[in-house]
Amino acid sequence: MCSVAGNEQCYCPECHRTTVVVVDHATGDTICTECALVLEERYIDETSEWRTFSDAGSGEDRDPNRVGGCSDPFLAHAELGTVVAPAKRQAKDTAAAASLPHVRVDSKSGQDSSLAVAFRAISDMADRLQLVATIRDRAKELFKKMEEAKLCARVRNRDAAYAACLHIACRNEGNPRTLKELASVMRDCQDKKEIGRMERIIRRHLGEEAGTAMEMGVVRAADYMSRFGSRLGMGKPEVREAQRAAQTLEDKLDVRRNPESIAAAIIYMVVQRAGAQTSARDVSKASGVAEATIKEACKELSQHEELLFSS
Repeated sequence: MCSVAGNEQCYCPECHRTTVVVVDHATGDTICTECALVLEERYIDETSEWRTFSDAGSGEDRDPNRVGGCSDPFLAHAELGTVVAPAKRQAKDTAAAASLPHVRVDSKSGQDSSLAVAFRAISDMADRLQLVATIRDRAKELFKKMEEAKLCARVRNRDAAYAACLHIACRNEGNPRTLKELASVMRDCQDKKEIGRMERIIRRHLGEEAGTAMEMGVVRAADYMSRFGSRLGMGKPEVREAQRAAQTLEDKLDVRRNPESIAAAIIYMVVQRAGAQTSARDVSKASGVAEATIKEACKELSQHEELLFSS
């Protein structure tokens, strides 16, 4: 069985560029979706083990599922716990067993408990955004640094802190998400301005602590093309054309607009050139950029259309 590893992309030496890959769970191979070249072998599944022992024991109180969660390297102590209690049948037969107290031995400290809650929330948001494990783990590492720097005590909205960590991690891994996308997976206050505010706090305080400017990946319009194009059902040739146009714009023009607006405008120009029945409203829904902004950016870029689509 094959599955797309989120939006994971790898450099393919056969295609000579970065392509989307799939993981074959039967063989453990990571395969390029365009030329079918096996890029990696023996993929390691890091998710929890799940095994069912359907023939073991009987009775209504039998739990056939024995599962152990994978350990989290960002916690000082593994999430281990032991519950000592008498079995129902033994309790009826043995008075000594009936007097055995219920004891729980938990190795987690208070800080680890707080981090565990935060890490579950970050993982949930990452899953809903279909982010790869490297981005999720980088966001966890960043939040742990916040906890150690005592920044979390000043945070009013913890969801905004989780989203800000994910936003920074996405940029650093070259797979950016818009603030609007991150706000959509927050549970309480879906305010992208709050995410931006938290991001500035994180960058300022953690950067000062390290004595250097905090590393932030450069976001380019081409980084959004694959995801926006996929939502619109664009073919690979059209997506590649949009990526080339975005690269040409970056190399030869100076357009003072944010990357997602440029990406949405170029995609709209590409679909219009292809004669597709895709409206600016459709592109707006796929990209999260306002319809009016897309039209304004298209009007500005139309002056350079010959340059952008000459190759």
